[in-house]
Amino acid sequence: MKITDCSSNVSFGYSSPLKTLFKKGKLPTVTKGFYGGTLTNKTVSLEHLIPHSQGGKTDLSNLVLATKENNSRRSNLPIKDFINVEQVKEYLKQFSGVLIGNLRGEVYIKKIIQTLKNMGIEI
Repeated sequence: MKITDCSSNVSFGYSSPLKTLFKKGKLPTVTKGFYGGTLTNKTVSLEHLIPHSQGGKTDLSNLVLATKENNSRRSNLPIKDFINVEQVKEYLKQFSGVLIGNLRGEVYIKKIIQTLKNMGIEI
């Protein structure tokens, strides 16, 4: 039996209001992903700060938007090896003032900063 590597086509199908709102065009201020890549409906994915495979939850305190390419590149490797603090600040700034449905931008920003802090990353 031949096994082929199709990791670039793997989708775990995680869902979150964050990605849903983005795909519906309800987050017009959000154009850059967590790692700085340009987000489009075709490139957007949910990135777990603490990988799901390492016990990370699929909730807003652990989810950011990233391009599929950057998400794939990181996989479940340590996030500190992939982030740029200035890009993270720019990513979070895009959510300032967002009040859509259950997504409160200021709350989301604080949750992400706290998760990163818990991981030893100061923003």
